[in-house]
Amino acid sequence: MAMTARLARDHSFTKAAAVASVGAMIALMFMGSTLLTPLYSIYRDAFGFSQVVLTLIYSAYVIGNLAALLFFGRVSDQIGRRPVTLISIALAIVATLLFLLATATAWLFAARILSGFAIGLGSGAGAAWIAELDPRHDRGRAALQTTSANFAGLAVGPLVSGLLAQYAPWPLRLPYAVQLAALLLVGIFIWATPETVGAPQQQLAEVRLRPRLGVPRAILDKFMAPAITVFGTMALIGFYAALLPSLLAERLHQTNHAVGGTVVFWLFAVAVAGVILTRRLQSRTAMLASRSHGAAAANR
Repeated sequence: MAMTARLARDHSFTKAAAVASVGAMIALMFMGSTLLTPLYSIYRDAFGFSQVVLTLIYSAYVIGNLAALLFFGRVSDQIGRRPVTLISIALAIVATLLFLLATATAWLFAARILSGFAIGLGSGAGAAWIAELDPRHDRGRAALQTTSANFAGLAVGPLVSGLLAQYAPWPLRLPYAVQLAALLLVGIFIWATPETVGAPQQQLAEVRLRPRLGVPRAILDKFMAPAITVFGTMALIGFYAALLPSLLAERLHQTNHAVGGTVVFWLFAVAVAGVILTRRLQSRTAMLASRSHGAAAANR
């Protein structure tokens, strides 16, 4: 009976719907990472922390994210994509509740770390899941879908929270209530998405968590250039994503939260457009173009 129910559930979605569900999960997880960007100034006034503390809160995300990627990056290979993704959604719900109920700065640190962990766990499993669900098994197409979902979520988060903070009540509560409802909804769709990993080889207690770090010596030289390019580009984007609303308020005296959220939205929306429009470029050409434009933006 249980096997019949599982087979019925796994075949209830078409491949396209399954890919869309996992893509929506990735977008929603990353949406949670930028949801509070337009809200930092409100938090700073409410909790009385400095610009330095604001930067530390933003960067605390990396602690959880790295922990998930280093120690839990291969867990979905061992126990399945669906269980790991559902766990990541549950952790994202807890992180969202921490933001929703926050009464002090320490809550924000805890929520950012847990949010980073949930995103690292869910995005890793989701990326592999999309690649396996793709009807043509086209890894390039799967990478495009995953990256687009990633940046789309990053774009929508500040837009939604900025608009709600400016024009709706409860600016530090309502954005997270919306995120919470969306996480619960996407969890239902993920539950119905077909599993692509066979019967798990290990029980949960037997999962191997030892990180595997390293690059094969044969491709080390070729690996360094894209790694440095990605690091520099994402560092620049992260800088602007964290501080744009504060820069608008302090330099341009623009305190409208919707404007701050919209500016960050366009930052990531252009990134989505860039990913889609340049998908046929050679890797070397794309990297050189991104580095030159990034240097020009930094000089401004």
